[in-house]
Amino acid sequence: MVSPPLIRTRRLRAAAVIVATALCAGVAVASPASAEPTYDDVVDGLVHRFQLNETSGTVVGNTGSAGAAANATLVHPEKAARGADGIRFNPDGYADALSGAYVQLPNDLTAGMQAVTVDYDIWIDPANVGDHQIWSLGNKASCDAATGQQGQLFSSNTQRLRVAAGTTNVQQNRVRLPEGVWKHVTYTQTPNAGGATWTGTLYVDGVQHAQSTAITTPPSVNAAGTNCNFLARSQVPGNYSFRGTLSDFRVYDRGLSAAEVATRAQQGNDEGVDQDAEAIDLGLTSAVVEDLVLPKNGSVAGSTITWASSDPSVVDVVTPPSATSARKVPIRGVITRPAHGEPDATAVLTATLKKGGDSVAVREIPITVPADYNEAHSVDRDVLDLELHSTDNVRGNITLPTEGRWGSTITWASSSELVSPTGEVTRPAYGRPEVKATLTATVAKGDAKSEKSFDVVIKPLPREEDKERYFLGYFKGEGMADGEQIMFATSNGNTALDWTGLTGGWPSLVSQLGDQGLRDPHIVRSPDGDTFYMIATDLNWYDQGGYAINDTQYIEVFESNDLVNWTPQRHEKVAPDNAGNAFAPESLWVDEIGAYAVFWAQSLWNDPVNRTGQGNAQIWLSTTRDFQTFSEPKVWQDPAPLSRIDTTAIKVGDEYYRVTKNEAGNAGSDIFSEKNTDFLDSDINAWQPVAPALGRTTWQATAGYEGPVIFKANPGDTACPGQFYLWGDRYTNGGGYQAACEANIEAPTWQAKTITMTNAGVPRPRHGTVLPITLREWNSIRGIPNEDVATTVEVSVDDVREDEAAEVTAKVAAADGFETGGQVRFSAGDWSKTVYLQDGAASATIPAGLVPGTQSVKAEYLGFDILSASEATASFEVAHAVDAKVSIAARCVGGKVTLVVTVANDEDRQIGVQIETAYGTKEVGAIPAGKSVSSVFTTRQASIDAGSVTATVSAGKKSEELQSIYKVDYQVPPCAS
Repeated sequence: MVSPPLIRTRRLRAAAVIVATALCAGVAVASPASAEPTYDDVVDGLVHRFQLNETSGTVVGNTGSAGAAANATLVHPEKAARGADGIRFNPDGYADALSGAYVQLPNDLTAGMQAVTVDYDIWIDPANVGDHQIWSLGNKASCDAATGQQGQLFSSNTQRLRVAAGTTNVQQNRVRLPEGVWKHVTYTQTPNAGGATWTGTLYVDGVQHAQSTAITTPPSVNAAGTNCNFLARSQVPGNYSFRGTLSDFRVYDRGLSAAEVATRAQQGNDEGVDQDAEAIDLGLTSAVVEDLVLPKNGSVAGSTITWASSDPSVVDVVTPPSATSARKVPIRGVITRPAHGEPDATAVLTATLKKGGDSVAVREIPITVPADYNEAHSVDRDVLDLELHSTDNVRGNITLPTEGRWGSTITWASSSELVSPTGEVTRPAYGRPEVKATLTATVAKGDAKSEKSFDVVIKPLPREEDKERYFLGYFKGEGMADGEQIMFATSNGNTALDWTGLTGGWPSLVSQLGDQGLRDPHIVRSPDGDTFYMIATDLNWYDQGGYAINDTQYIEVFESNDLVNWTPQRHEKVAPDNAGNAFAPESLWVDEIGAYAVFWAQSLWNDPVNRTGQGNAQIWLSTTRDFQTFSEPKVWQDPAPLSRIDTTAIKVGDEYYRVTKNEAGNAGSDIFSEKNTDFLDSDINAWQPVAPALGRTTWQATAGYEGPVIFKANPGDTACPGQFYLWGDRYTNGGGYQAACEANIEAPTWQAKTITMTNAGVPRPRHGTVLPITLREWNSIRGIPNEDVATTVEVSVDDVREDEAAEVTAKVAAADGFETGGQVRFSAGDWSKTVYLQDGAASATIPAGLVPGTQSVKAEYLGFDILSASEATASFEVAHAVDAKVSIAARCVGGKVTLVVTVANDEDRQIGVQIETAYGTKEVGAIPAGKSVSSVFTTRQASIDAGSVTATVSAGKKSEELQSIYKVDYQVPPCAS
């Protein structure tokens, strides 16, 4: 597709003005190039310039007047990425101030300066979190010590962009630099009259952002100089290392004027609006069939964008009110499609981008709005839009849409009986191979029809193991910079009262979407056991200024198959457009629908246009199979005019129990329980009250509780054996989670317990989830190697006749007592067969025709996954098909050896016999049941060698005749001469 045209408008400077500016302000003038803009650079007073553009090594060159003698050093370069755009600090992970990548600037960077300007380009990683400092100048006896600070000057983006000069902050309250885009930042500090105080001015993209006129810390920071000067490192060792990119970091020994500051930002602003304009992506603009969401800010440099339409009857630009309360409402391009049969409509959307004081770019984007679809077009579009998720890793029921966005009906067929036409999945047993299948969708509307196929891979079930430990997801609290991100802890033993944090109080998962906060994490294990879905509240109270202006309809979603590795964060819309929030989401598998119920607390705006006046808090519900496709939300609990939030739920027997917070204000709020056999029942009066005030009757009577957690204790739990756990978040006095246990889930008062947290960042966790886990899962989470599990095989086989097949069974047991799976290979003589285990056992049939006598069969368990191989052997007897006894006697007749072969019939019917010897063959007539017949064979020799006699014994009619061959050895002494 040809890119829409880009129109540039920019303030033009006359050459005379440029020269005059250069003469007056010590500005170096760039050499003009044909058709390219030229930019001034401010060099007067430029003492330190660290371009940060080296591509290797640890030296950071200083091209200011201080020269190479004041070069800087990149510390921990393995944790940084270097390039022409600057140094990207800590791109791959979090670190504290001492262990992360940073630049050690020279000592006494601003020594003797009465005025200073700090100027740089910055790109803040959306993963940046917590207390940090972008740059810092300080004096301490030991830079690595937590104490002894003797003055500091630093900048950070925690909660707001600020420069702190001593105890004075130059800032706008709760206004941060946007993350993920390039910005130009300048800080000037100049002396006031009298020289005892200074004025600090903070600029963003050349425009004044904040100012303070009463700074008492001088630019030199300390008369003794500064020895702790850093980029991307805090003066506080326990703070986070900065995550992001810095470029062209400058220090001037004077305060630049506002005009000079604008000059420094000009080139970046001009290039930024161009890049933002080019980056606008509205999708398939040649066939727009749904309303557009038009970006308010550029994705590269954060330019502000306004929109206009050449024809509002085709695309009408709807801009939300300018009220702060409506700041999250997007700009929309509302389309009007021509009627079917009419020509397509066209219009031009014009984006005007601005950055800094006067950098402007304009991009015109042609839009084509097709006429309403006919049946064939509707089917084509629904086929195009149809998609399935995670088709190469199917571990549960699949969402198979039945209707298309454009009115088509969708029916499904499966090549495998393991997937039903409605998406129910039956997975192969543990130890079986994965199964590949094809799902075919038939999309139809009227006479139009089309098909679309998806290949899927159905994974086998996981191994079943008892739960012996616990896993905890939580957040620390809204009163700290990193407190609203997800933390993990694991239990110390089989108890949910004693915990150790996984990361020493640092977040395990950090939000990079929405409000960039993760509160109230809830984790649900799939009914098959090997998929975990974690959902969390999209809220950052600390950075955003509280929940009352949150205005989000989204929850944050993560997935894992092992609680160690998590998918990238998904920002999923679940609440309706007029909802003001979507707090404390939880989920529960509901057997009756074969899907998860997802429920959350929300209030609806009384004025949905200006986003003001929140109504009562209600609990809403949606259903999902994959946490990617959600049903239309609906009210589940509306106690109007009262409010409810924070529902959690558990199924016990046939009853569903839910525990919810009644929102009555601070200490008046408590958690209560109800039950119902129909979990989806939205009639709150149909839910039977169980316990009206669990928090105040179990713990402190004057406190408020929220965020309940309820779960059944593991088998063998050492703290609350055979009981249920109840946790409640005591939020009114900072108490955090309180715990209790009770065998009776309907008890009105529970037995209070004490939670112990170690290395977890807080004494008590805040709203989260406790999840029972296996010992092997616990080991993996803690980084403890899991050993393979030894197995034993027990083989059994019954004695058979030679004309019968033998049934052999092998039972495979694991040393840990849990499930086994995989294959057993049976072998007996030349025969072998490999069979899958089912419920720990495998059976096979050894074909008839085994040689009579003692036989053996070997069962080799081949091992699988974590289960080691093992084997065993069993012996069994094979009897003749026709039961007889054959004996040999010898006597001497006339000095010659004579053999007498006697056959006795042990059958209950007559038998026939043929006797073969080295001295002849004889057919013996019918031998009645219970009788015997002897046959004499003359050798005509005085002595004979050892040999054998073969007797073929038969019984039954010819069509059903059975035969057995008896071979009897003999060794006869010679006759006397």
